[in-house]
Amino acid sequence: MSFLTILNTSCSRYTAFSYNGSSIKLPYHLGGKKTPDQITAAISNWIGSSSKTTAEIQAYVTKNSSTMGIDCSGFAYYVLNEATSGAVRTYFENKLNLAGKLTYGYGIKASNLTGTAYGTKITAAKDIKPGCVMNTDNGGHVIVIHSVNRNDAGVVTSIVYAHSNPNKGPHHGVVTIGDETKDLNDSSQTWNDPAYTDAAAKKLYTYTLLLEPVASFV
Repeated sequence: MSFLTILNTSCSRYTAFSYNGSSIKLPYHLGGKKTPDQITAAISNWIGSSSKTTAEIQAYVTKNSSTMGIDCSGFAYYVLNEATSGAVRTYFENKLNLAGKLTYGYGIKASNLTGTAYGTKITAAKDIKPGCVMNTDNGGHVIVIHSVNRNDAGVVTSIVYAHSNPNKGPHHGVVTIGDETKDLNDSSQTWNDPAYTDAAAKKLYTYTLLLEPVASFV
């Protein structure tokens, strides 16, 4: 599969998580780094040979956010590393002197994934590519951009992203682009996110970054 396909699929594994065909809303948990497969296995171990309804599974997942929840860096690191076939992990193992030690459960923070020492800052919507990340809350939160939509003239019309935050857990959002030459916090752009108002999102936004280990894939 292509980088773009894996990126979108990996995001959806969190934002549209399902267990045996039933849709389950995953919670946010600070420090939550479990992969979708690990969350699935934990649910399966809890159910065992018994039978549970979707509502019962949802209640269990929500109550046990410490083992079922995912935070922003856990989300971003997983989807970007999967989409780059492990290139993000290899890159940060070298940069952080963690050779052979970096796992989905250990070693990566939002500030690592959004630091300008590890990528190129982008200041115009027209230059943003799927796989870029947003630094928000001054590096305290990371968001993954997975789709860039253009009209027939090639002008960027919207930026679609995914992230996990305390208000809504893993979810998608979109920035409607009014001027592709401007940054995402410009008044010409409109944020649509179930966790924020447009004004709050723009206030939190710091910049967009294309990480070095992702650049060769986009």
